[in-house]
Formats: sequence, structure tokens, C-alpha cells
Amino acid sequence: MTIIYYIQVFLSILMLVHTSVLDLKYREVDPKVWIYYSPLCLFIIFNFHNLFIPIYLYSFIITNLLFLVLYKLSLLGGADLFLNVILSLANSSVISLVPSRFSIIGLEPLIIVLYSSITIFIFSLINFIKYYRYVRNLPFSKRVLLALSAKRIKIRDFINSKFLFPLTEIKEDGSITLREYFSVEEDDKYWRELYSKLVNEGKISADMYIWVAWGIPVIPFMLIGYIISLIIGFPI
Repeated sequence: MTIIYYIQVFLSILMLVHTSVLDLKYREVDPKVWIYYSPLCLFIIFNFHNLFIPIYLYSFIITNLLFLVLYKLSLLGGADLFLNVILSLANSSVISLVPSRFSIIGLEPLIIVLYSSITIFIFSLINFIKYYRYVRNLPFSKRVLLALSAKRIKIRDFINSKFLFPLTEIKEDGSITLREYFSVEEDDKYWRELYSKLVNEGKISADMYIWVAWGIPVIPFMLIGYIISLIIGFPI
């Protein structure tokens, strides 16, 4: 491993840590930040000789196409897409602590997304175990989605929260519907103000339980996925 490779890894971790903090704190990353980190894409020049081009192109296209689709569906933010493009180019080839041929020849972008997804799934599974008993009376599809991705809290706690979005949607007239997802374009402040208004008007009780979803900060999970890939690669 050369000094250039260590710089590649260090700068990639720096980018992931920096943007993870922004993602956790604000749930958004200023687009200007990606201008500062975009030169990391040049590391593909130093890794190119290691790549098996069909493997790398498959890995790069599949992961970024997936992020683009999720972005278009408003399930991911633009920051997640920008990060994945830069990370895919900056880490086209990685030498993991546990020898992994696929990490070296170009599967690394897909490996990072794989481990990030597994980490998110583990958190979702813990959530499922915690909340499944509250959704047994619902249709199967809603039962699984809510148990995996939502939490049950009182409206008073929701009003005092941050980055939570109601799946129990209460309208101005007090009518209630249960939706299965939310858009990342929504403003959580709008929902808090609306439910506070409804409580003050006596249309709903502050002690009423509702289902809410957390605006998942994807970038910290990408950081975890990247670190795991540096350790075990793709052990096949």
C-alpha cells in the first residue's frame, strides 16, 4: 500500500465523518461541501490499474442508479446521491485488512452500500422487535412497514421532537389516516406546528399515541459501511 492509498482512505473517512455530523445535526448538507470534496474523485486515476472494468462499471452504475431512483422518489436526499458518486470514484479499489480480491478489482462501491444497508436493516430489526406488538391488528403490509421503520409516541413528545415525521396523519378537521411513508422533502416543523395547533384547539389529545418515522440520516450508515469494507472487504 502506497502513501497515496492512505491519503485516499484518510480523506474519504474525513469526508464521511464531516458530512455525517452535518446529516445528524441538520439532516442536510450544504451543496458547497461537495465542491470541496469532489477532488477525491481523482483517486480513481491511481486505482485504475487495479480495476477489472466490467466489475467496476457494474458496481458504480448499479449503486448510483439505485440512489438516483430513491432520490427521485423522495426517499433519499441529494446529499446521499452526491456522497455515493464521490465515494464510488474515490474508492474504486480498496485493500481491506482481510484479503478481498473483489474489493481490489472494483466491487467496492457495491460493498459499501451492502454493508450500509445491512446496518440499517439491523436497526430496523431491533425496531421491529420493540414495536411489533402494537401493530398486530393492522393489515400485513402496514404491520411490517410500521414495525420496521416507525415508532409509537405520544403527540406531546412528537411536538417537542426533531426530525420525526407523522405516519398517523391528522388533518385540520381532526380526521385520521395512517400512511406508510413520508417524503424527505417534508418539513417536520410544519407537522409539529399543526399538531400543536390541533392540541390547543382541543381536536386531539396531547396524550394520544401516534406512529412517526425518523428521518434516517443515511450518511452515518455509509460511514459504518465504509469502515466495515476496509476491515473485511467482501469475504468470498
